[in-house]
Amino acid sequence: MVPAPPDFQTVTPLFHLWEQGEPIVRVYSSSFRENEFNPGRAGAGVRGRFHFFPDAAGKLVPVLYGSDLDDGAIAETIFHDVPVRGAIRTVAESRLDEAAIVTLEPRRDLELVELLGSGLRRLQLEPGDLTAMHPTEYPRTVLWAQALHRTFADTDGLVWMSQQFNAARALLLFGDRVRQADLAVARPAMPLRAGPGRKLVDEAANRAGIVIVG
Repeated sequence: MVPAPPDFQTVTPLFHLWEQGEPIVRVYSSSFRENEFNPGRAGAGVRGRFHFFPDAAGKLVPVLYGSDLDDGAIAETIFHDVPVRGAIRTVAESRLDEAAIVTLEPRRDLELVELLGSGLRRLQLEPGDLTAMHPTEYPRTVLWAQALHRTFADTDGLVWMSQQFNAARALLLFGDRVRQADLAVARPAMPLRAGPGRKLVDEAANRAGIVIVG
């Protein structure tokens, strides 16, 4: 079970500088703009590992997820619910209909709480305590994001090792700290249903032994 976050008086996080120009690969719904944050929806409850949560004034904090690698971004979204074991390891082609991939570059350095390596150990955690557990534990991991956001006002987001593709880093940016204008489009968005974007997905699926079915 995910432990409750501490008061951060005696346990303090390690911070990672995601440098200006360092790529952020995002797989997202094409109903959003390339660098638009997901605002969440009141009453929708927890949606992912570290979102959504209200700020100190009760307003939902918008978020943007990404990775440092194409395969990481695809694995954390399109392949997220594919079981690691079993005969049925497929993704419905319809899952790609509204999805796109884009590479963003921050126009400034971003300060992220490091939830990997020494950053986890500093918080007296292991991956299985926070960043590598079943989705049923997401409500408790969201409490960590909320506590870190409220305690460290200069923090732009979080970074951790992807559970779905542990050769890549995953990150979440807080939309009340990072502006859309802070994120430039470095590689234009590509739809995943067809064309070069589909080629990226097919190659990632082949490497992972996943089949996309119509």
